[in-house]
Amino acid sequence: MICVVALWGSLGNAHEPLEMKRLQESVDVLTEQLAYANTKVRRLEAAVAKNRTGYQVSLPGCDVGDARANVALASGNRDKGDALVSWLRSNGKGCAPGELTQLKVLANELFYDKPALELIDLFYNSR
Repeated sequence: MICVVALWGSLGNAHEPLEMKRLQESVDVLTEQLAYANTKVRRLEAAVAKNRTGYQVSLPGCDVGDARANVALASGNRDKGDALVSWLRSNGKGCAPGELTQLKVLANELFYDKPALELIDLFYNSR
């Protein structure tokens, strides 16, 4: 009887890392979907503003989906980190605080994330 209880208890704990991994994957997917939706909303807002005034209106912020795409195109972990840092240097100053948070999530997914996180913190603190 004790063996059955011990076996059942160890099996109950074994699934927790798998559950955490599934939850993290769900969070990652939802973060990506949110970034895509935010980008789409910004584009729609810009189109509406352009139609109302007749000229192009630029909205503050940056395209987190573009940053994700640049990182995805890189081949290795170091290249992915370098791609994010390069993108941040070009586009990071215009990012809103919510977008910087999304970029921080992206940077934390990378192995070589320290330079990217430092840039994100610099842009976040400059607001």
